[in-house]
Amino acid sequence: MKPVILTLTALALITLNLRAQQSPADVISAFAVVEKVSPVDTVVNSADADTSIVRIGKKDVKVIDHKGGTEIIWGKDKRHRHDPDRFDGHWEGIEFGFNGFDKEDYSMYNPADKDFMSLNQGKSIEFNLNFYELNIGLAKNYVGLVSGMGFSFNNYRFDNPYTLLKGQSITEPVALNPENLSKTKLAVSYLNVPLLLEFQIPVNHNEGRLFINGGIVGGVKIGSHTKVKYGDKKDKDRSGFNLNSFTYAATARIGYKDISLFAKYSLTPLFQTGKGPELTPFTIGISFLD
Repeated sequence: MKPVILTLTALALITLNLRAQQSPADVISAFAVVEKVSPVDTVVNSADADTSIVRIGKKDVKVIDHKGGTEIIWGKDKRHRHDPDRFDGHWEGIEFGFNGFDKEDYSMYNPADKDFMSLNQGKSIEFNLNFYELNIGLAKNYVGLVSGMGFSFNNYRFDNPYTLLKGQSITEPVALNPENLSKTKLAVSYLNVPLLLEFQIPVNHNEGRLFINGGIVGGVKIGSHTKVKYGDKKDKDRSGFNLNSFTYAATARIGYKDISLFAKYSLTPLFQTGKGPELTPFTIGISFLD
C-alpha cells in the first residue's frame, strides 16, 4: 500500500500545473497529506497562510498558500534522521544521461531510408526522477537490496531529417524538408521499478562510502510523442508508434557518497517485434542521490 500512496503523491505533484484552477495544496491533500501546519509554523508571516506537507521517501514537500501566491518547498525530512546501523542504498534522486541505440537493424525498410532514426547523441538526453526508495539489509549495513519507483523521460533526437508515422502494420519513416528544420525527435516516458543488489565499502574511517550496485529495472510506458520544429512552429504526434509498452533493462552504478556514474542497457527492443526498426536503447550518465 505504501508504494501506491507514494505513486499517487508523485502524480499529484506532476499534475499541479495542469490543474491551475485549484490550489496546489488542495490537489496534494486529495492524495497523501501527512499533516497540516498552522499559519504560525510556516515560513510565511501571514495569518491567511495554509500549509500542507507531503512526505515522499526521504523528502518533505511543503506547499504554502497565502495572499502572495503559492510556494512549493522541497527538503529532506530532518525529523527522521538516518540510523547508521541500517543499510541505506542508492536509488532516490535525479539522474542525467545520454541515450544511444545498439544492434541497429533497418533491413525491413527501403535502403533509401536507412538509419532514419540515427541519433544526435549529444542532444539525446535521459532525465530520471527517482522519487521513492526501499532498502532491505542483508549483511549489517554494507550489503542489501534496493527497490523503489521513479520516472524516466527519454529524448531521442534524430540526426537525419525524418519523423515517424504509425502505419497500418509498421512504424514508417517520413522524410522532412531539411530547410529551416531545427528539431525532430521521439520522446518516451516510463514509470520504473528497480531491483538492485548493492555493496558498500567504508572509506576514510567511514567518513564516506564507495558503493556499487546492479540489477534490473522494469518499466511501463506512460507516454510518447514525436516533435518536429520548423523555426517557431512545432508539431507533435502522440500516435504510440508501436513502441513496447513494457521494458526491462540491466543497470549498474558506481559512486561515492551521493554521486555516481550509471549505465543502463535495455533487454527489450524499443519497438514491438516486426513493427519497427530493431533498436536496443542504452544510457550512460551521472546520478545525484539522496
